[in-house]
Amino acid sequence: MLVIFGLALPFVQLFLAQGSFDTMDYFYINLVDMGMVSFMSIAAMALCWGAGYNHAYSREIKFLRRLRMSPVKPVHYLVSGILLNIGVLLFFTFLLVVVAVVIFDISITGRNWALIVAVLLLIFTMFYVLSMFVANALKKAKHSQSLLYVVFIGMIVVANLLVMDNLPNFIQVIIRNTPITYATNALQAAWMGTDLFYSHDYIAILACVLVLGLLSVKFFKYE
Repeated sequence: MLVIFGLALPFVQLFLAQGSFDTMDYFYINLVDMGMVSFMSIAAMALCWGAGYNHAYSREIKFLRRLRMSPVKPVHYLVSGILLNIGVLLFFTFLLVVVAVVIFDISITGRNWALIVAVLLLIFTMFYVLSMFVANALKKAKHSQSLLYVVFIGMIVVANLLVMDNLPNFIQVIIRNTPITYATNALQAAWMGTDLFYSHDYIAILACVLVLGLLSVKFFKYE
């Protein structure tokens, strides 16, 4: 359910935005162009949350119990999960870009695609270890599933609040220091061709990958 909602949401947002304009004017095209970053971030997050939910479900039905006696270690489980989902992420991103180009006339020339893909994979890894940490954070798998929903919806809300400047300062500080904000800002720099290293978002992402990766291994639960 999380994956379906997350993967469908970018397309829904694209077509809802189109309905607000009578013509494909410059402002509209620029709006969609800037929104592509948010769409890709949400899609990457949705895939990861789906993986986390599946893991929590596997815990609940005791499916992972047999892995405890196998050579498969938590770190192997996490890495294999990331690698298995990368193909889906890249295919969906390609599909999203094709739709944006064909239907919404977004230009993709002159972009550093190697950097865009590298940043996308980095934030995907961050979301993956975050989702796996949440999926293992609580003793009961059912509670972890509920927590995954809460965190996922919270991230979606934050992603849509990023453009609002009239929020109280303390809320803006909280929003500014969330994984979805780090991901959006870093991917925005790569997508628009600005200086990725101007801000410290990429450092925050790397720190999140390291810390959450270690926590995911430490708190990994087979059941």
